[in-house]
Amino acid sequence: MELPVAVKIVALADAPSVLPVVAGWYHDAWGREDGVLLETEHLKLAKSLRSESLPATYLALVDGQTAGAAQLKLHEMAQFPALTYWIGSVYVVPWARGRGVAQELVLHAADDAERRGVDTLHLQTEDLTGGLYHRCCFTHLTHTENHGRQVLVMERRLGPNNSFKPNLLRKSA
Repeated sequence: MELPVAVKIVALADAPSVLPVVAGWYHDAWGREDGVLLETEHLKLAKSLRSESLPATYLALVDGQTAGAAQLKLHEMAQFPALTYWIGSVYVVPWARGRGVAQELVLHAADDAERRGVDTLHLQTEDLTGGLYHRCCFTHLTHTENHGRQVLVMERRLGPNNSFKPNLLRKSA
């Protein structure tokens, strides 16, 4: 693992010119394989440009360069209609992987969810060990299949009854 880097998180709503770049990342990482058109990725991301509503897309900046993105969204998996709030689409460019960028994105999204009054946050990952998300205090909920892939669905409780202190995981800048 490379040395951690200082990461600044901003909303896509505050940097809309980056939308085509993020749409390309998402399309290359997941959309193309699932038959989603690049234009559809653009349209879905454009919904993030309204800063007060969901979905919200966050960008990770490293040395002024956009290095990753993640989303806080509603109802990511149709087979779990009762699970409302999700972190998803966590993507980090290859040159920034292994340097704490994804963790900062996830923790920022969880912080924003808590500010919005969310009490439980969910996500899905193809890492069936939970990996990064386990380290961010998400716990195993169930295994399932999504788009032909085995995934682990995880959750994290937010709010005053949660003993997790995210600042303990964060690097000092």
